Amino acid sequence: MSILYCTVPHFAVALARQERPALAARPLVLLGDSERVVDASAEAVDSGVAVGSTAQMAQACCPEAQLLEADLVRCRERFEELLDLLEQFSPVVEPRGFGAAYVDLGEGIRARTEAVALCSESGQAVRQALGTGLQPALGWDRSKFTAQAAACYTRPGHLLAVEAAREHDFLGPLPVTLLPLDRDALQRLAFLGLHTLGQYAALPAAAVWQQFGRTGRRAQGYARGEDRRPVISRHRLPVLTADRDLEVACVERERLLAVLEQMAGPLLVELRGNAQACGQVRLTMRFDDGSAEERRRVLLPATTEGTLIERALNDLMSAMHWPAGAIALSLSLEQIQEAAMEQLRLFPDEDAPDCQLRPVLRYLAARFGASRLWRTAIVHPDAPLAEWRASWQREEEEA
Repeated sequence: MSILYCTVPHFAVALARQERPALAARPLVLLGDSERVVDASAEAVDSGVAVGSTAQMAQACCPEAQLLEADLVRCRERFEELLDLLEQFSPVVEPRGFGAAYVDLGEGIRARTEAVALCSESGQAVRQALGTGLQPALGWDRSKFTAQAAACYTRPGHLLAVEAAREHDFLGPLPVTLLPLDRDALQRLAFLGLHTLGQYAALPAAAVWQQFGRTGRRAQGYARGEDRRPVISRHRLPVLTADRDLEVACVERERLLAVLEQMAGPLLVELRGNAQACGQVRLTMRFDDGSAEERRRVLLPATTEGTLIERALNDLMSAMHWPAGAIALSLSLEQIQEAAMEQLRLFPDEDAPDCQLRPVLRYLAARFGASRLWRTAIVHPDAPLAEWRASWQREEEEA
């Protein structure tokens, strides 16, 4: 195979700055639904801002950042333009989140010189059509993972082509966080002192399978340069759908949301097992007066988190007109793509039921007493300086 990976780093931020040049003067954080971060400039990321964190956390990490609402509709429009441009060089283009895509250059383009010429031509076409503010970083290799890694380690406006002979040397020192592993798996690798792709690739395959399952074993293949996944055209991307007929017409949104959660559960499990995520949710409801209504919601970034899907479904139901009681539901997870590389949060969500800090805190409190434990808390959220907003509070005894 011959694969080009084209990515515009921080696509939503780059687009906002291109259309409003004044935003380039300071770090920028873009917020989506429920005031969660969907994209952040490189300066904000370096300060600890993570995708998925709250606006309050982002402001605490980077007080000088400007927080704005992301224009997801505009992002989708410009991204479609990017995909259309890439399809001028190959009919097989697979999107990967906003601002990134794989391009299958075909079996006829195997020599490095030919690939470099075609990749450079495509990059120039994108830059001329979308502007220098959206110029891409390009990576080329015979496999998807290595091409993506190459693009991630070159600057916008440049191409990094990896030859098969030096593929292992290129991948070896790269961080293991490039792999599509979940947060828990990456934390376990960090605890074991495994930080590079070379270290992960050298592990016994049986041990990786035992500890991390099918996803971990597949990721080890990527770390070794073994990736036979084909590029799938965006016009042939899979869609996961679940339908449910209700025995009695229902107007209670909480009950309908519970049904939708049950419908979404198996679909999300399937996505996680394949190291995939969905970039769009579509909800169709039929009512007992014979009418039907359909709504969709773009997810940035693509996700498999149940809480985010639930939030999107709740918003979709709220936007419907509800002429009568609902009698049937149809849920579709669309824009299915590879799961993004995991970005560990600087501050875990301690209120989450699966937070690993809770059992540790209970153990320490039982052994040394809760009065010896302290936690951080935001006590002055409007204070002008980050260090003034937080303070220490004693951990309370559990009942």
